[in-house]
Amino acid sequence: MHLAIRFSRGVIGVGALACTASAQAASLAVTAPTVPDGLAWVLAMALLGGVVLNLMPCVLPVLSLKVLSVLGTGADPVQLRRHALSYTAGVLISFLAIGALILVLRSTGSVLGWGFQLQQPAFVAVLAWMMVLVGLSLAGMFTLGGSVGSTGQKLLGKQGYTGDFWAGVLACVVASPCVAPFMGPALAYAFSASWGAALLVFVMLGLGLALPFLLIGFFPVLGRWLPRPGAWMETLKVLLAFPMLLTAVWLVWLLGNQKGMNAVALILSACVVLALGLWLFEQGRWRSQTWRKVLGGLVIVASLASVGAIHRLPNTDGNATRPSKMIGATSYSARDLARARSEGRQVLLTVTADWCITCIANEQTVLATDRFQSLLLSTETLYMKADWTHSDPLVGALLKEQGAPGVPLYVLYRPHQEGEVLPQVLTQETMRQALVTEPVEDQQL
Repeated sequence: MHLAIRFSRGVIGVGALACTASAQAASLAVTAPTVPDGLAWVLAMALLGGVVLNLMPCVLPVLSLKVLSVLGTGADPVQLRRHALSYTAGVLISFLAIGALILVLRSTGSVLGWGFQLQQPAFVAVLAWMMVLVGLSLAGMFTLGGSVGSTGQKLLGKQGYTGDFWAGVLACVVASPCVAPFMGPALAYAFSASWGAALLVFVMLGLGLALPFLLIGFFPVLGRWLPRPGAWMETLKVLLAFPMLLTAVWLVWLLGNQKGMNAVALILSACVVLALGLWLFEQGRWRSQTWRKVLGGLVIVASLASVGAIHRLPNTDGNATRPSKMIGATSYSARDLARARSEGRQVLLTVTADWCITCIANEQTVLATDRFQSLLLSTETLYMKADWTHSDPLVGALLKEQGAPGVPLYVLYRPHQEGEVLPQVLTQETMRQALVTEPVEDQQL
């Protein structure tokens, strides 16, 4: 049992490591929940955070394919700018929608954080279904939009701009589990700021995510650095299908933690039915058989409808799938934390979630290793863990108290001192210095 769990966490960890590798060097950017004074500085961090999101393994295929496909059509500068603006519109509207939803719920007293939508199993299931759909399309099982060569230039332009918009929406959706460097302080500010300032932060996040495509659209000379369009693009498209399918694997794993194995069986069955429906639809399109297309469409709708049944399944305890090495972590409670601090113990408090890619990467590379466990023992540190996989008002209140926009959150309480927020991207050396090295004030005393 533990072997199977360890293997599954290892598979998920590969994707998680890819998601956070680019952030490793910049991890010092999120060392505290406080934000420098000045809205301009916050907006700059939001913009940089949005740019870094493009390096995440879920977003990169969407951006790469969209840029290469547009450049491959030989569009003139005016069309290229329109493509870029359509993509940007999809990104910005999506970020504004998420931001507005968070602010509306915040006004009702709800405690939310970035990525809160992944606490809803129904959303996770639909997103997994969508990732399989996109992956099968990239792999060549079916073609979205039909034959390009048989359509007029005007129709192609219309379809292309619509596709750009929805590609922007998709990029925003798949980026939601990630918290890139620079994003943490900006989001912390947004979650406590006025409506106008908060929405402006979300606009800058979206602008950062759309910036690479926007620059290429308005400065086509930048596209000269890219390889010339050719047959290699089709090979690249197929290769990029695999990150999307691996994302679906991670989402199914997350769904299993939230709803159990019955939900896993249901979503996998829905994906198989989806593949059948897409195959029938594609066969009908190429053979000009309307009945096949209608049947395929009905099968696709049935597969999506079956996903909706997942929300009726009971929730499970996500901690049941933790590796055996993590069993030693103490579950968080405000009372236990206060007692340990009053006793003069050193406490490491972590707030994590199964849907947080950065959290999983930190566990795989640091927190679940023998080296870290030995460090806890040698420093007599109490390791306390709060799980936010499911919505929990107590954990939400803890995040709000620390001024954190979401997970991961790592707080170190040294004996008889206030908590110190550690970087969101952990390394073995970071933890060694934090747990072993005495604060400068104590050394001077």
